[in-house]
Amino acid sequence: MNRIPYPDPEKLSAAKRAYLDNPDLRLLNIARISMVAPDPIWRATVDMAIAVVTDTLTDDRLREVIVLRVANLSRSQYELHHHLSLARSLGFSEAEVDALASGDFAALSPRDRLVAQFTTEVVRDVDPGDETVAAMRAQFTDEHIFEMLGIIASYMNAARIAAVARIENDDIAITSWAREREER
Repeated sequence: MNRIPYPDPEKLSAAKRAYLDNPDLRLLNIARISMVAPDPIWRATVDMAIAVVTDTLTDDRLREVIVLRVANLSRSQYELHHHLSLARSLGFSEAEVDALASGDFAALSPRDRLVAQFTTEVVRDVDPGDETVAAMRAQFTDEHIFEMLGIIASYMNAARIAAVARIENDDIAITSWAREREER
């Protein structure tokens, strides 16, 4: 049961009601609870959520490395519900899923291991170590690193919103962002 209730649709702004009434949109509980925020913050949250899963330098697999690490560090059952499903649909092995949960990244490829370590340091320590940043810059452009920071921040935000409101998991987990986009 939610600690903070979903907003009454009748009391929402016209922009939020239009979003709710969009027949092409699968409305997730995280999107519903986000409507509690004032319109400018709600709109920015929606825009960021869309931006981090569409037209990015970060491929779907690497995004799930980031998101699963954020979800595990944040102990976000809501995010894990969706992103374990997404990871499995992308072919993650149980060893890879377990590695992202435990923080022992030995089962990951070198690229995934680096991004998981970077994500861990950003979430846990805020300021990743110089060695980690240098390794990231050797592998990725600065633009790509900042995009990954945006993904980390967006999912940290979602995990905290879900936790504070104690929203329930959606009935059906997302299995593919591409399929979600196609169904719109």
